[in-house]
Amino acid sequence: MAWLHIQNARVFTPEDLGVADALCWGGRIVAVGTDLRPPPGAEVEALNAKDRLLLPGLIDPHIHIMGASGGNGPACRTPDLPISRIASAGVTAVVSPLGTDSLSRTVPGLLARAAAATAEGISAYAYTGGWRNPVPTLTGDPQADVLFIDRVLGVKVALAEPTAPPFSAHDLTLLAHAAVIGGRLAGKRAVLHAHIGDRAEGLQPLDDAVRASGLPPDRFVATHVNRNPRLWRQALDFAKAGGSIDLTTQMRPDRGFTGAVPPAAAVLEAFNSGVPPGRITLSSDSGSAHLRPDGSGAYYLAGPDTILQTLRELVREGVSWGQAASFASRHAADLLGLSHKGRIAEGADADLLLLTGDGDVDRVWCRGRLMVADGNPVVKGHFE
Repeated sequence: MAWLHIQNARVFTPEDLGVADALCWGGRIVAVGTDLRPPPGAEVEALNAKDRLLLPGLIDPHIHIMGASGGNGPACRTPDLPISRIASAGVTAVVSPLGTDSLSRTVPGLLARAAAATAEGISAYAYTGGWRNPVPTLTGDPQADVLFIDRVLGVKVALAEPTAPPFSAHDLTLLAHAAVIGGRLAGKRAVLHAHIGDRAEGLQPLDDAVRASGLPPDRFVATHVNRNPRLWRQALDFAKAGGSIDLTTQMRPDRGFTGAVPPAAAVLEAFNSGVPPGRITLSSDSGSAHLRPDGSGAYYLAGPDTILQTLRELVREGVSWGQAASFASRHAADLLGLSHKGRIAEGADADLLLLTGDGDVDRVWCRGRLMVADGNPVVKGHFE
């Protein structure tokens, strides 16, 4: 097995190290710094990354790798999202929930798809649960799913959504305890991951559950909170009170979400209004079907490229690359207890994203394996 030696890159761990090297072997980062040398006589793949930016691989904590949708009829059911499309967007690790269709798509099917995506090259995790009450599971018990299935990092529910069943604060409290206690018994950090829709109650049911549960508020994650200004105002209060908020980068006016708060603008507003940065993550909601913004009535399969698009927008607003990347790497890793992800550090997984000086994808490594070179995928799924 060859050593990977990336030289002369501008390294963001996410902290800015300036020009430095990264040395990797066996899928892990061995060292980061200057004047690094592989062992004498070792086989080495060396890359001079002068004038390029080296970031942690991005983490997408809400992406439908098994496909999603179906809410507008069978023809809008989406297929599996190819790993080449995921990696080409700079994403090296994902967490996937079930979508609107939690009947013909199942938790066992989702776990099988996550295992396949991991075997194909990326790191794929999942949430148990879905758009039904009681929530769908593998074992019949959401706490058992979290405890006994390594890749399950929490329980997903859908709230304030016209097509989702109601959940009381008591229901949500029980599910949050299932996630947190199941995770504690398993030695991992699990969350209640809540899709928030357009209905007027917004975050109120989740807020009530936080107060009733006695659990740490940051274990309650509200996603899609930038879908409209009213919900976004609730989300700011929720995060200031200790909750975690996940902004959907696909929800932006140029992608057909005319009423959405643009994700970069939302990040800046949250940061400037006093929300601790660690309570903010970015996800794509890709793998789902969305109407094309051209008014044609046709659907398109959303990809995760909007995460990096949002990071570039933040940088144009004066945010450093390291701080911008944290919203799509370290914060999600810390929230979900993935201590070996989301950072460039000794012992961490060699999940690395190399960008051009303009912020475009140059190369991507997942656990040390080259997935993208010169912006093009070099590894594809078996059936791509």
